[in-house]
Amino acid sequence: MLNDDELEEIRRRKMQLMMERAAQPKVDEPMAKGTLNILTDATFWPTLQQTKTALVEFFGEWCQPCKMLAPILATLASDYTGKVFFGKIDIDRNRRTTAQFGVQSVPMVIGFKDGKPVGKIPGLRSYEDYDKVIERLLQN
Repeated sequence: MLNDDELEEIRRRKMQLMMERAAQPKVDEPMAKGTLNILTDATFWPTLQQTKTALVEFFGEWCQPCKMLAPILATLASDYTGKVFFGKIDIDRNRRTTAQFGVQSVPMVIGFKDGKPVGKIPGLRSYEDYDKVIERLLQN
């Protein structure tokens, strides 16, 4: 049989566990792990069909503005962990998906809601510009 001190310790640990769980951020987008995910023609649609809110960059390895955009998107992915899925797809290696969206210049960022494209953001923009677009996507 447990004594009062042992019962109190069990209660204390249980309360601590409940408080830790309550402090964890709410996850609206289970696939949003805080990282930038590489997509391919084969993984593009199966992955996006599993998302609620996503931002995908179409890029080229040779593209200087794309290289400048990479740290901005990495920061956004971290800032929106659990809320927005971030992906990127190389236009030279994934021509089928690139053609489906008519991407002719990079970088091109496309927003998705429930697996459907909802808007394009051409060219290199600031963190704040992408942040505003993401906030609008999350509100709708």
